[in-house]
Amino acid sequence: MLKNKIFLLAIFLFIIMNLKSINAQITIKAVGDIMPGSVTPREVLPSDNNIAEMLKISPYLENASIVFGNLEGVFVAEGIEPQKCSEESRNARRCYEFGIPSSLFSLINQMNFNVLSIDNNHTSDYGELGYEYTIEIFMANNMKYAPKSGYASFFINNKKIAIVAFGFTHNSYHIGSIKRAKSIVSRLKKKFDILIISFHGGAEGKDADHVKDEIEYYYSENRGNLVKFSHAVIDSGADLVIGHGPHVLRALELYKNKLIAYSLGNFLTFGQFKLKGPAGIGAILEVRFDHNNGDFIKGKIIPTKQKSWGIPYYDNEKEAVSVIKQLTLEDFPNTKINIDENTGIISKK
Repeated sequence: MLKNKIFLLAIFLFIIMNLKSINAQITIKAVGDIMPGSVTPREVLPSDNNIAEMLKISPYLENASIVFGNLEGVFVAEGIEPQKCSEESRNARRCYEFGIPSSLFSLINQMNFNVLSIDNNHTSDYGELGYEYTIEIFMANNMKYAPKSGYASFFINNKKIAIVAFGFTHNSYHIGSIKRAKSIVSRLKKKFDILIISFHGGAEGKDADHVKDEIEYYYSENRGNLVKFSHAVIDSGADLVIGHGPHVLRALELYKNKLIAYSLGNFLTFGQFKLKGPAGIGAILEVRFDHNNGDFIKGKIIPTKQKSWGIPYYDNEKEAVSVIKQLTLEDFPNTKINIDENTGIISKK
């Protein structure tokens, strides 16, 4: 009888300790670029059937306290006109402006996203009016957003968490200014327990999948030394770094026990993007970190692709897993993480 009581007590203590361990974790799911349809440079919008297909990916975006992505464009309504391109370049499709009808906000909401970055090179496509209207749409729908030179905040597990946006355009916290980035992060770390850094940076295109410890340029724009930037913000107090902008997947790195995702590629980019090859491969990155110190615990790469005009779906071939694993081995051979090619599980060595 005594042995049975001791055995039951041991089981009870084991369960309690595991519950405490689970409760000490925070889970975030993140994707790269989201652009669900645009009226420019030519009008290409999803049909009801397209939207129904898109929503099939939603279950993969459940069971996380934070579900994050980058909104590649702005919401627009009648009277908000594009400002970026000339009529000639727009008609010739040499210049891209993404104006997303505000009716498509509900699609993003239904996909389970609860915060998006609005700091990238397309959030000024419709001028200041388009950017301000986009903020109005977020506020009217009670969804959080990380604006230019700002952050979104959460209160989870009694911890204050901020998602801070960095970019390379006008009014951004500029990723090219390392000294200022360190100052911003150090200042915010005094107010928040956990800091998640979102950056839009790096060169673009199918040949931009490797991370280099040097400044990257695209169309003569300084789009940051992403290795130097990511290491600097972690040195200053950041706990997780999530990158987007190159439109292709890039490597992962574990630096001082904090995870860096250098690019999560394209997730939902309807109608305006070329999706052949690497541009059509995306990923949902799941990260669990310790809510006491922000250290990486474990993660998972949930592989996605886009079909037809740009509809995300779960990729049974798991190509994103093998791509990210190979890029990580090549670009950061000494980083202390393993990526299981069969399951997508990311673990510490």
